This record gives sequence, C-alpha cells and structure tokens, in this order.
Amino acid sequence: MDCKRDERSTMTDSTAGPLQALWHDVDGDQRKILIALLERLAKLPLFASLGYALRSALIEQMQWLSMSAGSVLFVQDGPPDALYVLLHGRLTVSRHDGEGNERSLGCIEPGGTVGEHALMADEPRSTTVRVMRDSELLCLPRAGYEHLLNAHPLAMHEMAKLALRGSSSSRERPVLPRCFAVLPAHRGVDAMALAQRMAHAMGVDPQLALVTQDQANRQGAGWFSERESRAPNLLYVGNDDAQWRERCLRQSDWALIVANAGNPPNTQRELWPTLATGKHLPQHLVLLHGGEPGAGSTRPWRDAFSHTRDQHHIRNDADIARMVRRLQGRALGLVLSGGGARGFAHIGVVRALREAGLEIDYVAGASIGAIMGAGIAADWSLARTLAIYRRGFVRSNPLSDWTLPLVALRRGHKVASLLRGAHGETEIEDLPIPFFCVSSDLTEGRLRVHDSGALWRALRASCAIPGLLPPVFHDGHILVDGGVIDNLPVAQMHRRMVGAIVAVDVGGDFRLATDLEEAWTPPWWQVLPELWGTHRRPGLAALVLRAGMVSSDAATRQQRRMSHAVFQPPLASIDLLAWKSFDRAVKLGYHDTVERLANEPDLLARLRAVQRTPISG
Repeated sequence: MDCKRDERSTMTDSTAGPLQALWHDVDGDQRKILIALLERLAKLPLFASLGYALRSALIEQMQWLSMSAGSVLFVQDGPPDALYVLLHGRLTVSRHDGEGNERSLGCIEPGGTVGEHALMADEPRSTTVRVMRDSELLCLPRAGYEHLLNAHPLAMHEMAKLALRGSSSSRERPVLPRCFAVLPAHRGVDAMALAQRMAHAMGVDPQLALVTQDQANRQGAGWFSERESRAPNLLYVGNDDAQWRERCLRQSDWALIVANAGNPPNTQRELWPTLATGKHLPQHLVLLHGGEPGAGSTRPWRDAFSHTRDQHHIRNDADIARMVRRLQGRALGLVLSGGGARGFAHIGVVRALREAGLEIDYVAGASIGAIMGAGIAADWSLARTLAIYRRGFVRSNPLSDWTLPLVALRRGHKVASLLRGAHGETEIEDLPIPFFCVSSDLTEGRLRVHDSGALWRALRASCAIPGLLPPVFHDGHILVDGGVIDNLPVAQMHRRMVGAIVAVDVGGDFRLATDLEEAWTPPWWQVLPELWGTHRRPGLAALVLRAGMVSSDAATRQQRRMSHAVFQPPLASIDLLAWKSFDRAVKLGYHDTVERLANEPDLLARLRAVQRTPISG
C-alpha cells in the first residue's frame, strides 16, 4: 500500500506511514488526529461531497508523508500513481515546454490537493511538483483509489468528474512568497534589525512575524503552519548557527542574503558558502549601505553571490518598503517609451505620479525613455533631473555633431559625453531603484535587454537611432535604438516583477505628414525656397527618427494593452527633435497626468491599492 515514488524524483528525505493502523487505535491523541483529518477533508472541494463513512474509508487507504524542502513529489510525464493532500508546508507546480524551458504555474498551499487529475484520468503527469518547504501530506495511492472505486463506484465517480473539471491545483497564479529567510552573509550583520524594519513595512506585528531560533527549537511542521496562519508573512531570522540557518531555508519561500556593502565581499561571506540547503529557493542579495551605492560597488558582491537572482540596495526605510513591495507582489513598475524630444514629458508624468502618493519600484525604458528612466532609477530629485537634462539637451544640442555620413549623420560623441557625464562609471546594478533598458541587436536580430553593466553604454545603445546616430559596437554585437523593435517594453517588465505596470507613451501618436506630391527630390535651388514657404517637407533627421519607430508600432499597441494604466500626454505640437521645447513638454506631461488622475479617481485608487495589497496570490 506504499505510495510509489518516481525513480526520477529526489524524495531522499521523506518518511511515509499508513494511517489504517492508527484509525483502529481508539486510545488517546492519535484518534483525535484522525478526526481532525476527517474534518479537514470535509472542507476540501474534492472530498466535500463524500459522506462521513466514505471519508473514513478514504482515510484508511491513505498514508502520511513527511518531506523535506527541495524534494520532488512527482515529475512531468511520470506515472499517475497517487493523489496528495497538503497538510502543512508548500508545494510549487511547473511545466516544461517542448524546448525544455520550465514555466512556473503556481503553488499549492495547506488544504490543497495535487495529482488527482492524472490519477483519475489514468494519464501521465502533466506537471512537476516540488516541495518548497518542509511539508506533511496525505497520500492516496492508486491501489487505495481503485479499492474505493470498486467499493463506492457512484460517489467516487462524482469525485472523479469534479477532479477532471479542474482541481484547485490547476489554477495558474504567481507564486508569491509568504515566508522569508533573512540570513547574514557574514558576521557583524544585524539581521534582526533588518527583519524588524521589514515587518513594519509589511504592516505586520514583529511579535507575530519574526521567528527566531529560541522559539522554533524542536518544533514540528505543524507548529510552523500554525504560526503562519496567524500572520500573512513570517521572517525567519538567521544567525551564526549553521543548523538554524538551514532550518530557516527549509521553512521559507525566499532567501534574503544580507551583507554590509562597505565590507569587501571576498572576505565577508564566511557564513554562506557551505550551505547546500535552499538551492531550490529564489535568493536575493540585500546590500546595506551607509550612503549612496558607489559606482561599480555592486559587481563584486554579485560575483561573490552569483547564485542570487537580484539585489536590493538598502539606504533607508523607503528602500526597505520598496524591497517588501517587490517581494510581496505589490510593486509598481514604470515603463517609458521613446519619442525624441517628446520624452521630456516623462519628467512631468513622474512628478504627478509621485505627488499622488505612488511609489516607483521598478523602471524601464527605450531610447529617450531609457535616458529619462535612468535618472528616476538613480533617485535624482526633480531639481537635479531638470538641471541635468536641461543642460544636456537644451543648452547643448546632443545631435549637433554632424559628420561625414559613413555610418550615421552624427558622430554620437556629444550624446555619449552627456550620458557619461550624468552617470559616470555607474553600472546598472548600482542604481538604488531597479532598472533596465532595451536596444535592438542587429547581429542577432532580437531585442536586447540591458540590466547589468555600464549604464552610460546601455543608454547610448538604447537611443542609437539608425542613420542618425552611429550604432554601439560591444562584445561583437551591433546595437541600435530599442524603439526599432520595442518602443514600450512592458512585456519585459512583466517578466521581472509582479504588481501593476504604468506605461507612458510619448511617441505612439506621432505622424509625419506633408502636402507635397512628388516622387523625387527637386534640385536644391527649388527646395530651398520651400523651407521658408508654406509646403510641409519633413527633414532628414525627422524621417530617419520616425522610420526607426514604425516597425515597433504594432508591438507598442500590444504593450499598451498589457499595462494597468497608460498615460499619453497631448504632445502633437512638439516635434521629435524640438529640444528647445523641454520645459513645455515637462509641463504638458505634468498637467495632463494631474488632470487625468483627478478625473479618474478609480484609476488612482486601483494603483494605490496594488501598492497596499498584493495584486495576486
């Protein structure tokens, strides 16, 4: 009657035991346990239609499984040999596509069932299910199911129909973490202080949210589940004890490796390297700063902790709140489009959003949107943003360095100098607010996402308008303006965060128009008078810039539909190369956004609600 284990699984640290013997032991606490299990089964959708007698018979055919974090319950295409009820812990569900890529489908939480569809349809497993935390489950093996089917055909047939219509495990949703291991990377890190500040940012009483070694010693999985039921989030606070750190990982959905950024990483990771437990968990690096992150200071830490997915820079409580929103699936991502000089409107839109009480947790952009977004991600003040971009674009036209048009009409030196002067040697990883931008890779014919490396170079590539500015040649690749392929990279933002996405499109409504009728350019002595006349003849730079945006117009329309809110300020009066319209574009972006938020209070309420409550899960 043992539950079969797939030979490809890693259920090395699990135990199983039949419940039938306990059911006939009417003495003491074991009987109470089984009665409690019956009551729990009665509340589950899959078993709710079964009577008390049939649920009792079901219990007799089940086994109790205890499995450690990181184990595999079953694998895709494996045999349909059992169904499972999760009592304590958490499971994750994933599926491989035909090319071998694995996609997360969601999670199973206590009370959930998994594996019933394959068992009752007698089909191979369609997913892989892993144990994310130390878990306890009930298992109904195939032999037990067939016994009940023969003994109670009508009731079991109804249960099978319910399972085949779609069980609770089939719903896809983001796997949002609830339990976090806060682990120091080296001695001297005050993990407790950080955990307390995180609890306040989560809006949870630290007395309920924080789990310490003294509290959890010699406790079973049930104690942890009961503790989790009392608080929406738990923070397991690690220390120098290797066994406790391992237990923290086995009870968590996410690991936060905390380090003092001012210390050299090559000598300050003595608590982490030997830990093998938790490799299945997402792991983020949390860097504590005494001031602003220094240029190039993040890369050594990322190299030392290469297994981590991302990093969080913590300077103050606002950074902790931002990290918590990202972890809890209630972040707000801002995506800024390309559009030449119209992109200055992004500054006004962001000002209005912040004045409305919205916090920006992630930034992305293409072309001029990337340049504007980098200032936001650097956490510049409004005054600094206006001063730097007014000096760079208005007082010194960045596209005025004409050259012999071998590769482009401009040299691109002034743009590169502007970007390097604004950001120095800062790398994308050093930005306090997460950021990425996009360029178009002509070598491979695909979109290139820049989320690491020299910031100025990534921005220069993102705004390299073909024909107007020379491409960026880097690592054997030829990179041009991101707007050629994707002028509004909302889909890329979706892949990186859970929450709400606000898109600002400053180029989608631009149209070149003329009243001329000609198929070739007249001689120059006929064209020159037209430049001061009434005919509308688009300039060469405007033609090149617009041509670079046309191919991504369809993609931009699709990206707009994927956004939770799209702002499109009325910028018809501003030409793509009207750098002198800086202040007017900023004002148009600001006033249009203020007016829209005032006229659509539901929109503002929805965006605020996301930052207070997870969008899903």
